[in-house]
Amino acid sequence: VLATMALRGESGWQAVHSKAFGKERWVQLRAALRQPVNHLVLLNPFLPSSQHQELVRQRHLEPHPVVPLVFTAKGGVQGQGEEDEGLFSDAGGDKLDANAVDSEMLPCYFLDGASAIAAAVMDVAPGASVLDLCAAPGGKSVMLASMLFSTASDEVSKAGRLVCNEMSRPRLQRLQRVMSSFLPAEVLNAGATGRVALSNVDAASGSVPVPLQRLAPFDYVLVDAPCTSDRHLVRQGSALAHWAAGAVKANAERQLELVRCAAALVKPGGLILYVTCALSEVENDGVVQKFLKKFGQGFAPEPPPEHTKALLEGADLTAFGVLFLPDRTPFGPMYIARLR
Repeated sequence: VLATMALRGESGWQAVHSKAFGKERWVQLRAALRQPVNHLVLLNPFLPSSQHQELVRQRHLEPHPVVPLVFTAKGGVQGQGEEDEGLFSDAGGDKLDANAVDSEMLPCYFLDGASAIAAAVMDVAPGASVLDLCAAPGGKSVMLASMLFSTASDEVSKAGRLVCNEMSRPRLQRLQRVMSSFLPAEVLNAGATGRVALSNVDAASGSVPVPLQRLAPFDYVLVDAPCTSDRHLVRQGSALAHWAAGAVKANAERQLELVRCAAALVKPGGLILYVTCALSEVENDGVVQKFLKKFGQGFAPEPPPEHTKALLEGADLTAFGVLFLPDRTPFGPMYIARLR
């Protein structure tokens, strides 16, 4: 038996995951983690369709066969991971000409394909109230805003609400820049007319933050929890030296607090989507299992809606959710569990 808490550094990381996935698969998975992340292109749905057509032609974009709202670029768009998400540049340094569109709003956002899938699996309906509890850098938030506000009639869309919370002030500032560059002013207006609000509270403190209580309850809560982010560690090289099994356990404790907070803020019958980009079962099914056992009276894991099943092709099924891994899908790691 591995003495979990004593495991440290790259050798500890390798030992834990080789045991979890089996030696043979781990060799392939480890190699896949070192490859660049595949990004998809979310065209700004708030721009006129004529500008969309110009961007599609200019960038040789094609609609993704299963993920709604997003496009693939000919030759692909690759980056290092979440921190490479961005509004109009890709990791190859190939800047999109922001002047090619006659608008103050930026034309597109590059996001990790797994993030786009997570937002799509949430399956939010226009008119709903949605909380993105750990929202930076903003890829899932702009996807959710697009789903809520760009397709419905004005009346339905005006009933919808998106609250984007981020604990870290620097990351909140980045999120603010993303949202204000992507969304029309009338969607972002502060006060009663605004459909998107940003907040800056720690949702893992053990008590439900008052600013979020005032805005609750929500139809949907997305918990895209801060996690070990193994792919980021691998591609940073030296970062793996600092990996420790104890840190994974500490992450899981914090993640459990975030899910508890979400449970206090979601409407009865509403949906929590729990998402990480971690490999470890401790941070994935382990958190969901603990939540259901200790605090989740009234909640149960729910399979994805039938019409979203195509999104999950290639993902590993787990006890409570699905795990996208880059050796068998173009994206990931990303764990997704639905709780209702």
